[in-house]
Amino acid sequence: MGMITRYGGRSWVWTILIMLAACSRPADSPETEIRQLVARVQVAAEERNVHDLRALIAEDYTDAWGRDRKTVENLIRLHVLRHQSIHLFARVRDIVLTDPDHATVSVAAAMAGRPVTSADQLIGLNADLYRFDLELIRRGKNDWQVLRATWEQAKLDDFW
Repeated sequence: MGMITRYGGRSWVWTILIMLAACSRPADSPETEIRQLVARVQVAAEERNVHDLRALIAEDYTDAWGRDRKTVENLIRLHVLRHQSIHLFARVRDIVLTDPDHATVSVAAAMAGRPVTSADQLIGLNADLYRFDLELIRRGKNDWQVLRATWEQAKLDDFW
């Protein structure tokens, strides 16, 4: 197995990007909505669309490090400015609907300087690997947002 190295500083900012959720289109189930949300976050991050990413953060967002929504918005802007090329590969590991308007989701995410289309490509790639545990809240019929988040460094095994 190849060595995984860090992709830039402050890559933890992408924790916020993977966990963010809002403006979902109607879907068959909350789980489907959340999976579609992760895919949309991935596209917005790769397009460096700060506006769409900011909209995914709940007004009352907090995390274990004491960050609020405004702090996270500023971190997103900073990360987008620092990286001209952003590529994400995400694998939803687990979704638990705790009630109709709350869910937890675990996502493994790889952040790299080039496109990644499969977990096999992560072997030996210069990428940051993280596992995000997110608490989502539904604020409308199908609008999910990130309310809380924790993250830690992931292992390659987290992507299979």
